[in-house]
Amino acid sequence: MLCTEFLERHSEFRDGLITAPRELRRFTRHIAQCAACRRYDTTVTHAVQVLHTAPPISLSPDFRRRLQARLELERDHVPLPPARSGVSAALLVLAGVALFVFEVGQRPRVETAQLLPAAAFPKPVASAGLPFVSFQDPRASVVSGNPYPYGTALVQPATVNLEPATSGR
Repeated sequence: MLCTEFLERHSEFRDGLITAPRELRRFTRHIAQCAACRRYDTTVTHAVQVLHTAPPISLSPDFRRRLQARLELERDHVPLPPARSGVSAALLVLAGVALFVFEVGQRPRVETAQLLPAAAFPKPVASAGLPFVSFQDPRASVVSGNPYPYGTALVQPATVNLEPATSGR
């Protein structure tokens, strides 16, 4: 059992509302193991015993009349908000606006880079029985409208012509 559960259900435990043997064992085990909850249980037990041994309180004859008069005063009294609350709200809004302006003023300016000039880039082609390989400039999308922005490479396997062997060779 955790201390939070013990403290939440302590009143039920002390008042005898928890009757399940398993739950009672959990509470007694926790009291035995946890010094803080044991002190809490002891303090509450002593306080309840003091209240039970105290003499009954007798009210004065005019208590009810004084209570009703005080309640009427409290009902009629509408508390006014403190005058400083408006000033505090205004200062809070002012601080927020100042922080916003400061933040906008401190941002670095982003400058756009100049475009590179168009450059001729050869597309080498290997042939003569080797695989066909073609390379393309990664900037070709800017220059010639390549749909692949990161450049392309096309590889085709070499064609092999097999001729039948003739006798006599």
